[in-house]
Formats: sequence, C-alpha cells, structure tokens
Amino acid sequence: MTDNTTTLGDKPPYVPFESTQAMFRHLEKRLSAVETHLGAIETDRAVSEEKRKFMGARFNEIDRRLDKIDGHISRLVWLIIAAILGGFMSFVMQGSVLNG
Repeated sequence: MTDNTTTLGDKPPYVPFESTQAMFRHLEKRLSAVETHLGAIETDRAVSEEKRKFMGARFNEIDRRLDKIDGHISRLVWLIIAAILGGFMSFVMQGSVLNG
C-alpha cells in the first residue's frame, strides 16, 4: 500500500543521489558565504565598538579640558572685577571724587 508518487504526477517523492550531492555542495557554498559574511559583520562590529570606546575617551578628555578653560576664564573675570573695584575704591579713598 505504499505509494511512491506525489500529487504532482509520477515523480518519486525523493531526489536522485546526484542531485542531492549537487544540492549539498550548493548549500555548503552558501553556508560558507554566510559564515564569511557573518565573520565580516562581527569584525566590523568589534572595530566599531573600539572606535566608540576611543571616541568616548576623547570626548571625556575634551570635557575635562573645557572645564579647565571655564575655570580659568572664571578666575580672569573675578580678577578683572576685583581690579575694577580696587581701582574705584582707591579713587574714592584718595578723595578725588569730593575734591573734583
């Protein structure tokens, strides 16, 4: 009661051995190509991750330098304000405002 035909006609439900070997060779080539492509993707991802770490370190260094520059500018502003106030106080203490 076994029927070796498919619903498509008199074709047997299996593939001849030669076609199967060719199919396996084709699948091996495709699998090899996929593995090569996956390796390239993993390499690219690893390189991108290292670049991201490097860029993060560089941005941290830039932030640190900008903080230093901001601190120096703040000191300069306070020195200028103190010099202006000191000059004004010296001017007032000499009495030049009243003696005109």
